[in-house]
Amino acid sequence: MPVRNKILRDTSLLSGKPLAETLTPSKVLATPSEEWVTSPDLAEPRLPYIPEIMEDVTVYLLSNINVNSSHLFRADILHDSLGLLKTPWQKERDHAPGSGAQPEPEAAEETVDPLPARDVPGFELTRTVVRRFIPRNPQLDRELDQTCHLYDRMQGRDGEEDLPASRDVLVVYTPHATSKEDTPYYHPQIRALAILYQFEYKNTETTEAEETPPGSGTLSLHFLPFADEEISNRLERTFSALINTQIRLARGTRLSNTPGKSNGEGQSRGGGEGRGGGDKPNKDNIIPQHLVQNTYSRLKMKYGPSLCRDWVESTEPSKHVFEDLSITAFLIELWRSMYGVCPADERSQENGSSSNAGANPRPSFPGFVDIACGNGVLVYVLLMEGYEGWGFDARRRKTWSIFPPMVQSQLREGLYIPKPFSESIRGGSSADCEPADADLDLDLNIGLKSHTGIYRPNTFIISNHADELTVWTPLMGALSSPASPLPFLAIPCCSHALSGSKHRYPPPKPNPQTQTQTQQDDPNPNAEEGEDPNTDAHGSLASLRKAKLSSQPGATGFYKSTYGALTAKTMSMAQEIGYGVESTMLRIPSTRNMGVIGGREAVTREWRVRRERLRLGSKANADSKADSNGAETVAKVMDVVNRECLRDGGVRAAADIWVERARGIVAGPGRGKEVGFSEGH
Repeated sequence: MPVRNKILRDTSLLSGKPLAETLTPSKVLATPSEEWVTSPDLAEPRLPYIPEIMEDVTVYLLSNINVNSSHLFRADILHDSLGLLKTPWQKERDHAPGSGAQPEPEAAEETVDPLPARDVPGFELTRTVVRRFIPRNPQLDRELDQTCHLYDRMQGRDGEEDLPASRDVLVVYTPHATSKEDTPYYHPQIRALAILYQFEYKNTETTEAEETPPGSGTLSLHFLPFADEEISNRLERTFSALINTQIRLARGTRLSNTPGKSNGEGQSRGGGEGRGGGDKPNKDNIIPQHLVQNTYSRLKMKYGPSLCRDWVESTEPSKHVFEDLSITAFLIELWRSMYGVCPADERSQENGSSSNAGANPRPSFPGFVDIACGNGVLVYVLLMEGYEGWGFDARRRKTWSIFPPMVQSQLREGLYIPKPFSESIRGGSSADCEPADADLDLDLNIGLKSHTGIYRPNTFIISNHADELTVWTPLMGALSSPASPLPFLAIPCCSHALSGSKHRYPPPKPNPQTQTQTQQDDPNPNAEEGEDPNTDAHGSLASLRKAKLSSQPGATGFYKSTYGALTAKTMSMAQEIGYGVESTMLRIPSTRNMGVIGGREAVTREWRVRRERLRLGSKANADSKADSNGAETVAKVMDVVNRECLRDGGVRAAADIWVERARGIVAGPGRGKEVGFSEGH
């Protein structure tokens, strides 16, 4: 990523000498007992960012340490003296009311005492945070706790104490390690690190008249080395990268000036939310980040090496394997919160514990179907983890042959013919009401077994980059069980109409409420880009930031793209037929990473009732969620189908296009490419 790695420092100010030759004692931190050092090469002057911006960047990086190190997943917050940054336990608890999940007893909040704060002359200690670094590869690197002390120093003008002359913000990072041997590879081999930002305010009248930044700041890095430790080239590069990242994030941060919010309480565009930190829109809003990443790490170690080693497709294995493992991790944690089910290994441990035997009865998992399952990796891992289900695709893949026989039997070659299309072609209502996994053949002279997507009750539908099947996913779930529509996870990819032909949907119309909120978040929506009070006056940074933000999921501009419009269309169709719909940015190695979830809250409520009934010893009513108004759901689905098929000449014309494209893929790869029919991910 060129922009991410671009050097933003003024290299003309650097000496060009090795860092060891330019070190001097730190005037702020050095004491007789601690020989803190710094260097002119570790300072960047004339920065236009106000101190609040640097505070926001600092708080953002407290949790998102992965921005500074590719060896780390994240940093878990274990303690925050202000109580604003949430611990993993608090995140699970906060997700519990809406999801039905409750933190397990063994997941009780862990407490780690912070290291004592240093007495820094002239500075006031304002906040103490303890965090834990979580490595991407726990087999290679170990976790490390670190205490972060935040200091502040404000100096007023002579004779005008209400007007600040300068403000300095200081952060001291101290690892819980007593020697360099105890320090993991990903952490600099030093005893402590500090970042200081010193900001000098200009005369207020001059600033307002010239519309320039309110002052100028200097960012500097200070560190406490181990005794007799040489300054390596790697350490010098690390320091330079830390300064560069701090500047890069400051450039992309804009604090809110929303009335009624004090500094640091509003939204920002550097990733945090003032002094409380924060998450990107629609990311980690369904399942806490640490749960998904911990499960992903386990799955990666367990299945990653063998899948990559035995890969038989011509495509790059790592991309497909790790993407599917990421999605599997999300599904496992999603199903844990919805159904109260856990992987087979955890169930075995629970059953093997005499103290827990029968103490926490859980209803069985209702099963899943992976439509357009492609290489079958997702189905394979889910089955091996103890979740019942199956998958189908229009073409058998080479990868299926590397899986155990019990997995191969659940991967089926077959085509989905939407029920409205089948009824239109055959005339009248479809006679088949059996589940799709009965391998029904609709006898449409396609040359391959086909079905109408009628699945067993409560089946969870997985639609992972299913292309033509994406917009059909909610319709499929509703038609399969009109009285109780099936829950689903759809990850859109390529945009298609209901007929299967390629189609670009128009962007959704702006929501007046959302538009009003956007205007409220922008203190001056009519201002020129160059008037951004938090960056320089040239305007170029503001325009670049604006363009980047408009392309982010969750932003209005996202839905103007083909992918965004497809995501919005899938969500709106699901809502139109009665689904409760949510969206979340999945942590997967793909730009097509928006997940659309339907029916989660309704299913969670139902399974919560079932678990309670099991606990009390009463029978769980399998139809407790059923809505007697199934005919109304079917009518809504058909209204959508009739309307959306008008662009292709009606339902029958759309059905003919769908079947013809299906025949093309059965005819062979050449013919399949000619008609453009999808074969799953």
